[in-house]
Amino acid sequence: MTDAAWSLYAEEVDNVDGWFFEADVKLFSKLLASQTAEGINGDMLEIGAYQGKSAILMGYGLRDDEELVICDLFDAVMDHADMSLIPRQQYSGLEQQQFLANWDRFHARRPRLEVCESSELDLGERALRFVHIDGCHSYRCVANDIALAVAHTAKRGVIAIDDYRGVETPGVAAAVWQAVGNGRLFPFAATYMKIYACTSAADRSFWSERVRDCADICALPDFELPSYRSVSESQVESSIAEP
Repeated sequence: MTDAAWSLYAEEVDNVDGWFFEADVKLFSKLLASQTAEGINGDMLEIGAYQGKSAILMGYGLRDDEELVICDLFDAVMDHADMSLIPRQQYSGLEQQQFLANWDRFHARRPRLEVCESSELDLGERALRFVHIDGCHSYRCVANDIALAVAHTAKRGVIAIDDYRGVETPGVAAAVWQAVGNGRLFPFAATYMKIYACTSAADRSFWSERVRDCADICALPDFELPSYRSVSESQVESSIAEP
């Protein structure tokens, strides 16, 4: 991201409605810049774009031969059965054209829009280097989104997940920590709003070294979390029996 691009984004992003806080803006920028500097290639995916606040920043990290895929229901969100009424009302009136109008103020090349539920998204053979999951926050949706991201994330790829600790979004936390316990996600950093993970212990170590000194984030320790699948019933029973 050039200084000119950063200045434009910093000056204009407040005019784009949405929730994207400074710590995450900085960490997105750091991770995308590191991927560019170290030759890490692949497309990007955002599930749940709202009006484009985070997608616009992701767009600055794209190379000419890469594509940003945006998956969102936009104004059809009111028909999404896995969202309760109050969240649906918060997003009512969201239009695809508003997203594009915001995007066009920053970028000449548009992303690929997939107006559908993420469960219907077909990524084909795409290899992804950066995924932002911020769509429906129910357990079923987030679990499916994580599975989709993990299946397509390339080596050194990053998966950022929103609202992993919110009291109103326990389904996100359940899906995230289930994936961590099952050895599918390896978290390396967190902010107040988002958790950042990859798909292998080696990639977790790689990214932990690069974000350890970043301000305003919690750089998670390079720990070895036992996989639920690796613990046999006899081991569980033995541990319970021990004094």
